[in-house]
Amino acid sequence: MKLPMSTAAATPGSRRTHLAIALSCLIFALNAWICRELFTADFVNNLLSNEGIFAALGRFYREHPFDHRWFPWFNTGMATEYAYQPGLPTFAAITGAITGWPASRALHAVLAFAYCAGPVALFWLAWDWSESIALSLFSALAFSLTSPAELLIRELRIGSEAHWGAMRLNNMVFYGEAPHNVALAMLPLAYLFLYRAIVRGGAWNLVLAGVMSGAVALTNAFGAFGVALGAVSIVLALERGVRPVLIVGVCSYCWISPWLPPSLIQWIRRTAWSAEGFFQSDTRAHIAIPATIAVFALLWFLTRRMRGSFGRFACLLGVWMCVVPLGYFWLNHLTIVPQAGRYQLELEMSLCLLFGCVFRWMWRHFPSAGRIALIVIVVAIGIRQAWYFRQFAAVLVRPIDITKTVEYKVTTWIDRNLPGQRTLVSGDPEFIFNLYSDNPQLSAGHEPTAPNWMQRVAVFTIYTGMNAGDRDAEDSIFWLKAYGNQAIYVPGPASREHYHPVVHPHKFDGLLPVLWHGEDDTIFRVPQRSQSMAHVIPRDTVVVRQPVHGLDLDPARAYVAALDDATLPISNLTWTSPSRAAIDTSMNPSQVISVQETWMPGWQATVAGRDVPVHGDKLGLMVVEPGCDGPCHIDLSFGVTPEGWICRLLSGLVTLLALLALFLPRRLPHSTFVGLEKIA
Repeated sequence: MKLPMSTAAATPGSRRTHLAIALSCLIFALNAWICRELFTADFVNNLLSNEGIFAALGRFYREHPFDHRWFPWFNTGMATEYAYQPGLPTFAAITGAITGWPASRALHAVLAFAYCAGPVALFWLAWDWSESIALSLFSALAFSLTSPAELLIRELRIGSEAHWGAMRLNNMVFYGEAPHNVALAMLPLAYLFLYRAIVRGGAWNLVLAGVMSGAVALTNAFGAFGVALGAVSIVLALERGVRPVLIVGVCSYCWISPWLPPSLIQWIRRTAWSAEGFFQSDTRAHIAIPATIAVFALLWFLTRRMRGSFGRFACLLGVWMCVVPLGYFWLNHLTIVPQAGRYQLELEMSLCLLFGCVFRWMWRHFPSAGRIALIVIVVAIGIRQAWYFRQFAAVLVRPIDITKTVEYKVTTWIDRNLPGQRTLVSGDPEFIFNLYSDNPQLSAGHEPTAPNWMQRVAVFTIYTGMNAGDRDAEDSIFWLKAYGNQAIYVPGPASREHYHPVVHPHKFDGLLPVLWHGEDDTIFRVPQRSQSMAHVIPRDTVVVRQPVHGLDLDPARAYVAALDDATLPISNLTWTSPSRAAIDTSMNPSQVISVQETWMPGWQATVAGRDVPVHGDKLGLMVVEPGCDGPCHIDLSFGVTPEGWICRLLSGLVTLLALLALFLPRRLPHSTFVGLEKIA
């Protein structure tokens, strides 16, 4: 029976689509077989990574879905968007809410899914654009089973063998690069819908391009950089598309701006080049950046004769994604962009696309015998790599009994015996601490975006005692008291804790009372007059000059002395939610309230419904001036700033326009949307 022409024409495309779906399932299944333990793992043998802070954030979002403007657990508190981008913690919170799993297991399930979905997303990007099954399948398999970055960069090799090891899995599980890997899994989809928006137009492609680009940026800053470079590469490869890319970029940022406001971007820009280890500014970059742009422009010119735009895109993207990490590792830490040494994941993805292009060329130009040999070689290498990756994952993703670890013992002891009290939990226990406790910490969290600079100075001083000499312990206790700590955990030289951050762990012996000691780990009590983090102090003891460094104690001496002044009234601070607190005390108009919580714009204070001044001191802590004479009840709340309202308004407007673009054109005359179609 002869099929109708329309059906016959559609059948080959349908078969190709069905084949692509089947291959996608096989690619996902291959990666799931490799990392299968990760789907249900609670804790694995990687407590030295900061993975726990993302799980703790997931727990926070899950338990406080409607009141999470303020995050009180890390770094003396901060606006929640400063804790970390919300993408991964939100995925983990949703997974935990649906499954009922604890926060750590929910996080690992998300990571396992992202690890498996990344090659699938790369497959669909390549297939939809190039229309080549061979190119797409080889790119996805290369991304699944090889590690070009490990082959090119000796420092990244796992062990002494120069094999293509499982660097992506090791990076995610051992080093805790969780958000980076999740963003990488979504990055090809952002590229895919940007390409479709340019070539095919349509509201769905534009909206999905914006959603995926925003989701990547809300998950990890490296992913946001990747979206930008990918968008430039797509436009240059197609030699069109500037307008839709600009529309997507502007609308995507407006949509996510409540979680990534301009003030946070500015803070990241200010602190980016100062973070230890990866943000070292290099004057050579002033030469390297224009040189790289020149090479990029030359490559664009030379590839203009290429038949397929996908090959041009792969070449252009590959240059950008390779030059940053290779410059760092090959050229004595040449730093073109912040954290240049951490773009090896993007390098791998882009090189795998280039591998796919090379494979397609070979497939097209080889004779039948050559194709058979090519298949045999690819299958043999693939089987070897799959088996090696599986054996490596079985060792890497090794579940542990968390209750037998020193991290768990320290965490649960503090939670049971010091409920609600701020503690400096030094070393790797700080990463899992807030999986079990609501106690605030002096440290923990993602340091580069912590908004209180002096808090970071205090922690550095306590840990290192640099240049303090015989005043090390005294200065450390001073800072512990200034920031409202009731205790400090110190791992000794023989502790099973990994980092041992306190350089002189015995400096508190005989000076601070011991609350708990086990093996070579000690929790010391920090003597404080009150367990509250709100204190009545004389107005003239407010810190008005920021200390120059951690040994410059003079600006804060009067303040710390006031904390111990028995003649001053005691204040009780009670948190009613993460963003709201109440203070009850008695005071006179010459006194103010010091709250040992980071001050940021958005904090508001009222007394009997009357707004009272609230501001920050030079330690980065909050000061409230209630003007009371006698008993005083103060309500504190962290609200939305004018910047926040503008961002929310823009986000809501973009969301509304996206919904209108998606659903109204079907109901309204076509002429109503001619303008929008022209823009798209």
